[in-house]
Amino acid sequence: MHHAHLTSLRLVITAGLPNSAIVDNRFPARAELSLPDDSRGVALAREFARKALVAWSYPGWHDDVVLIVSELVSNALRHGRGAPVLRLANTGARLRVEVADQSPVLPTLRPAGATGGWGLRLVGRLAADWGVVPEDGGKTVWCELVPRLASTTAEDEPVVV
Repeated sequence: MHHAHLTSLRLVITAGLPNSAIVDNRFPARAELSLPDDSRGVALAREFARKALVAWSYPGWHDDVVLIVSELVSNALRHGRGAPVLRLANTGARLRVEVADQSPVLPTLRPAGATGGWGLRLVGRLAADWGVVPEDGGKTVWCELVPRLASTTAEDEPVVV
């Protein structure tokens, strides 16, 4: 596998957060974005993830990654404390998504229903693995995805009945 020798890449986030984004394309490629602790954070995180995946030519389903980023950042804003930090790491074989916040309270699976409880279940379905690591008075919720390539073979076509 050929890896670009580009050591940094500037991703332009239209809503701006000057000097808050770091992208390193050395292998493994890494990206980090400090988010505001308000409603803008989720949209900025999604945009940042999309741009990083395109910059890295990530072969997996970008929508899955963006959905996971959205869920983890939403959870950090809703249940965590302080401004979350989004980190992405791409080894080619796996993509790691991490969202850190300053709350020591660890996430738990809640009963899913009309008021929520679906986010971590969704992450568990889309990711190969996920977990949480307590650190520095806060925590990092992480997951890893294995790229699923879109198939164009006839046997993978939906069956219409």
